[in-house]
Amino acid sequence: MNKKIFKYLIAIIAITISLQANAATRSFAIFVDSVSQSKVSPELIQYAQAVSRQGLNTEIVVINSDVTPDSIRSIIRSMATRKKSPIEGMVFVGDIPIPMLLDAQHFASAFKAVQNMKRPERSSVPSDRFYDDLDLKFDFITQDPKKPLLYYYSLRSDSPAEVVPELYSGRIKSMAFNGKDKYENLRDYLKKVVNVKNRNEQMQQMFLFSGQGYNSESMTARIDEVANAYQQFPWMSQQQNSFNFLDHRQANPGKYVIMSTLQRPEMSLALLHHHGSTEKEYINRYVDPRNVTSQLDEAKRFFRSKIRSSVSSGTPLDSAINRYAKMYDVPAHWFKTVLDKESVDADSIYDSTLDLYIHDFANYNPNARIVMLDACFNGAFNNDEYIAGAYIFSKGDCVVAIANSVNSIQDKWSDKNIGLLGEGMRVGNITKYNPILEMHIIGDPTFAFAPKTDLGFDLNAALAEAPASFWKKQITTSSIPSVKVMALEKLIEAGAYTPAQTLEFFKKSTSAIERYAALMLLSKTPGKEFIKAIELGLNDNNEIVRRFATIFAGKNGSPELIPAIITAYANPLKGERVNFQLQMAMPLYDYDALIAELEKQRPYRNAYNEQEMMSNAKKDIESRCSNKKYADDIANISSETPNVREARLFIRQLRNNPLHPSVETLLTYINKCDNEELLVTLVEALGWFNYSYRSQEIADRMVEIAGDSNFSEKVRNEAAKTAVRLGKGA
Repeated sequence: MNKKIFKYLIAIIAITISLQANAATRSFAIFVDSVSQSKVSPELIQYAQAVSRQGLNTEIVVINSDVTPDSIRSIIRSMATRKKSPIEGMVFVGDIPIPMLLDAQHFASAFKAVQNMKRPERSSVPSDRFYDDLDLKFDFITQDPKKPLLYYYSLRSDSPAEVVPELYSGRIKSMAFNGKDKYENLRDYLKKVVNVKNRNEQMQQMFLFSGQGYNSESMTARIDEVANAYQQFPWMSQQQNSFNFLDHRQANPGKYVIMSTLQRPEMSLALLHHHGSTEKEYINRYVDPRNVTSQLDEAKRFFRSKIRSSVSSGTPLDSAINRYAKMYDVPAHWFKTVLDKESVDADSIYDSTLDLYIHDFANYNPNARIVMLDACFNGAFNNDEYIAGAYIFSKGDCVVAIANSVNSIQDKWSDKNIGLLGEGMRVGNITKYNPILEMHIIGDPTFAFAPKTDLGFDLNAALAEAPASFWKKQITTSSIPSVKVMALEKLIEAGAYTPAQTLEFFKKSTSAIERYAALMLLSKTPGKEFIKAIELGLNDNNEIVRRFATIFAGKNGSPELIPAIITAYANPLKGERVNFQLQMAMPLYDYDALIAELEKQRPYRNAYNEQEMMSNAKKDIESRCSNKKYADDIANISSETPNVREARLFIRQLRNNPLHPSVETLLTYINKCDNEELLVTLVEALGWFNYSYRSQEIADRMVEIAGDSNFSEKVRNEAAKTAVRLGKGA
């Protein structure tokens, strides 16, 4: 440990502990850079006092500018493993080094960029899992010369292949914003969070929003998500107006409804499903026209946008107008004023109402204490400005934003354990027990609402210390689904609940979120129970269970699932998002087996036009919903002289589309491929077969390759990583 850090550390700890009346069994660490500490010292100590009043020994660690993430991690390790009052979490205040992780894309939900160290920031994931999961192993690569706060690390081949944090963490990375410098904003935030924490409020209201283009805009998904929210928060079913929902189609522009709703003083939690970027939340698209006049208006707006884009790319105005007029057979005189200032300004103003921008926070003061931004890049704290920061550094009472540092998949368990926030769980545990690589707590991770119901125990203490016997009692006696879900996870984690018991839990539960949790937890041990849960889940009565069972059906590929897949495929009421995922899953199954099951079931026999529907289904399965979709790709890599470019494109697709029927072909291609780069890509892609019913077959081959000197060191190293990911250390 750096001696300067150690000396500073002891001094600050002594100050902080003296503020506490009683010694606690658990601690919390506040890491702050030395400049920020000098600027906001009184407010920082007040924040430490507020945390200590929650029953945590609070320790401040001051970090100098030359300290690396490795040094910080060493301090964290020593604080987390000490016998007396180990830390349960930490927060990084100010300019604390940011780990930028490479070779760890399988930990992220959607990030699959081609790694290129000429553009390292775009190739890596800013993630504090580096700090809160101490078992992961990394090799340091370099510090960013342009952004010295960024440090690049590569995940090692001998690292665990799963993120399981021992700790929780949060980021309070300030920024110059709304006319104030970053230290003034940091000072104001610390004052605000102390004030909000001291109120010890219960959760009062929740708001759920679904934006344009999200989850296929499935109303079936929305209806069931609302129903599931009432299971997460049972007390919201009471008469008082506690739950609010908005779909983007209900308001255009919707951002003003969102802003007004989140500014309510009584708003506690907002879950916002939408697309996003570093400085924008995508809320609406152009309106769906409902009469001829609005149809014409929207058509003209569309053409004006296209023509201006063409002109900005160098196309002469007359040519651009004539092109679209001819292409769509519309009159050219519609566009005479397309570049006039009045026309451009009017469209610009209209477009600005469709989305929520970071500059909107000049007049927007969100009061929702916790905001979950289920979107791409809203939490990109490697940037000077980012939307999640705007939420917590606003003048409103928002103290936590849960947000993603890079792009994030739509179909993920984003709201796992969110119901426990109403029962007093510290918000940091959201990411501890749902450790997606890119998802972060922006703000105070110790923030918690006062429990809404009397559980008969301290939830945070139970999470840290309760034995399996305690959780066994909760899973049988608790009436709160969120508590039972956590109990299930804790029992599985302790080895006190078998896959067979988890499957029985899935079968017997009348709660959709309990079945959802059981399915997700069974995916960690993908055996026969997992396959059975997928089979049952494909035709569950709840959309979220159906959707994830469909996703896992694609990732698993067992022929045992084909009957349930055909039943789901033939159901026209399964929901748009389930249908989308089914179209992704079925190409990973054998064409002949799917057609045979279709003929066996005759799923349209009660339809008024069975013959037509059967004919259409067969054509669909042949053209895009079976492994025939990949016939040309398989033929290419099976040939004596494969096209390397086409092979590379196909192999990269395997990361999202594990083609189970072609495992033998892929393993055979390894033996004859003489292109090292392509071979590494294929071996890495096979690591994405971790849910496959053929995963151990692949893992055995990876172990052989890892120990075979006929392959290059780079290939052997990648094979070792893949073997670990597939559950078999090399």
